[in-house]
Amino acid sequence: MQSLAKLDHPEICSLLLIPPRDYNGRCPANAEDISFTISEGVLLTCRFYLSNPEAPAVIYFHGGGESSDSFDAEAEAFTQEGINVFLASHRGFGKSTGTASMSTLLADAGLQFSLAIEWLAAKKYSGAIIVMGRSLGSVCALDVVNNNPDSIKAMILESAFCDTLPLLTAIGAEKSAEEISEEDGFNNLHKIAKIKVPTLLFHGSKDVLVPIPQVEKLQAASGAKNKQFLIIPGAKHDTVSQVGGGLYFKTIKGFIDTICGINTWRQRRRKFKTDPDGANS
Repeated sequence: MQSLAKLDHPEICSLLLIPPRDYNGRCPANAEDISFTISEGVLLTCRFYLSNPEAPAVIYFHGGGESSDSFDAEAEAFTQEGINVFLASHRGFGKSTGTASMSTLLADAGLQFSLAIEWLAAKKYSGAIIVMGRSLGSVCALDVVNNNPDSIKAMILESAFCDTLPLLTAIGAEKSAEEISEEDGFNNLHKIAKIKVPTLLFHGSKDVLVPIPQVEKLQAASGAKNKQFLIIPGAKHDTVSQVGGGLYFKTIKGFIDTICGINTWRQRRRKFKTDPDGANS
């Protein structure tokens, strides 16, 4: 398994991994927190938001400055669209223990994915599995999908990182990155080229951390035959879902429905032939 140990420089970690300080830990009524002990006594606490036991489940890797608190409102929009969400965590974020680091990021993501799949099966949640990542979470999502292609229906990326060195320069960590190659870093272009599952990318038109040409490069390298790339006008790196609003969530809903064979034109045509007047709808 790939390690990001060469990115484990204090300056880089302090700029990419920023646990929110105002975490309150209150869990919404339709959600529950699940804790997994992973290694050396480290406890990662994830949060599951339920829409319907048969609904598709998005295993979601959040950004480097977020937590379940900051995601609760967004999760409500997902569940209203009929999508379950399993929100993974990073060490030191929210209720999770341990110290945030780049060297443990991908191993923790892979382990959480496996534990999430087991937990969903044990609870008899039977919907398709989609993996999504925002910002730093896109690094986790790409690695998880690359390593588990057969158990994942689709991938969604928001504000995704492309080349490592331009990103480190953009956040002001270029000195710490002087001896780091792309192979030592995220290596996202190599990973996305091997990923064949349907892929949806969102990006903000005003993202200065990852400029549009960088994500265009990522989209062009994607190995998926079914891939969509949407730029949200006026959105910055961290405001894509907020600026996109209802259209953002409807787009995700439509994408998931299509790849799951729900409400496709063939399905609508069959329904019309069976019941042209909609008497049984």
